[in-house]
Amino acid sequence: MARIDAAVFDAGPLIHLKEIGALGTLALFTKVVLSGQVRDELLDFSLPKNCAVIELDGRAKDMAKIVAESLGLGLGEASAIALAKQKRVRLFFTDDLGARDAAKRFNLEPHGTLAIITRAYRENLSSKAEAISFLEKIHSGSSLYVTTDLVASFPHNW
Repeated sequence: MARIDAAVFDAGPLIHLKEIGALGTLALFTKVVLSGQVRDELLDFSLPKNCAVIELDGRAKDMAKIVAESLGLGLGEASAIALAKQKRVRLFFTDDLGARDAAKRFNLEPHGTLAIITRAYRENLSSKAEAISFLEKIHSGSSLYVTTDLVASFPHNW
């Protein structure tokens, strides 16, 4: 399996993976990096061992505040973007479209929960049946809104 060295996460993908019983897919990452603000959004949440909570330095705190105010993001999303810049980590995971757009402005590479599920399958971390089940659960049993057409567009003949 080709593990990903590090990625910064917003709360959304972690919440959605937990909702569908797919936190094991985070084994794709050597380190899942979270800001303190994102950690605070994860109420009653046991983080996997590969998660690291890193506080923002002064400059990154200022950046988070400016990003939140100027781009209309929540502090969790803005702090995650600022942390990615602080730690020089390009991979950024969020399911928030505004945060994805903002991340691109800062030359980050945004991805979401569906990318984790499909990558976990490609890396043999989950079976075909598990991957399809996770996709179906995202649609029917999570707080992430995805359309039926989007779920159907994923290849069931992987």
